[in-house]
Amino acid sequence: MRSFFGLLLAVLLVAGLTNRADAVLATFDSPVTLGTSQAPGVWYTDRYAPAGFVSPVSFDGDNRLQQSISAADGANSRPGSFSSTFYNTQGRKYDLDIDTAKLSIDLYIADGWQSTGNRMAGLWGTGFDAGNSVSAYPIIEFTSDSATPRFRSYDVNTGDWMDMGLPSGFAYDAWYTLEIDLSGGQVNYTVGDLSNSVASPSTAYIGNTILQGYNTADGVSYDIYWDNLSVAAVPEPTAALFGTLMASGLGITIARRRRDADEIA
Repeated sequence: MRSFFGLLLAVLLVAGLTNRADAVLATFDSPVTLGTSQAPGVWYTDRYAPAGFVSPVSFDGDNRLQQSISAADGANSRPGSFSSTFYNTQGRKYDLDIDTAKLSIDLYIADGWQSTGNRMAGLWGTGFDAGNSVSAYPIIEFTSDSATPRFRSYDVNTGDWMDMGLPSGFAYDAWYTLEIDLSGGQVNYTVGDLSNSVASPSTAYIGNTILQGYNTADGVSYDIYWDNLSVAAVPEPTAALFGTLMASGLGITIARRRRDADEIA
């Protein structure tokens, strides 16, 4: 009986009969804590540390997080093991609660980004399966690397990029919300009225977020502005759903089991 009810709730969650509230994790009104290695509450280096990662920085009427990419950190300027273009992806990572299923942040798209011929900024997540092993790297970014400025997302199965274009009413020197959401066995990407999805049935939660900038072999210099990092947890069933279950008699047993578990805790 216990396995039946567990399976029932799992099916209902996957079916999307759920709700959840977004929680603002950071408005960048206070200084971020930086580090070189993983630690709770720390923005730690991913691949190669950007030249700057500072908050609060006053920009466009509010406090923001400023991420700076420097030409001095281009691959050709760095001898030894960090000369690889792998380290031209320069960012910092922040660990999230293990029930995180949705991730979003505001990104400022500057006018100068429309003809750089380069990747500019990306919101990354690290997806984990139920066994806490890495299962996917969902990514949504802005790029003009082929002289066509656009948002694009990452196919976590094939490693290919999926072009999304530009949202309706797009304008430069404006803010856009990038969103990565896990639901129904899918990784869902959204920017304004743009969206696409890719299957990732084994991904149970997003364990961390990474804010990336992109350098080049010869080196480039520019700033990225981020704001309002938000998350949402794996949802609880809705009140309406519980009402249906209660009416059928199933909800009584489920509620009793939840109450008993709370008393034990």
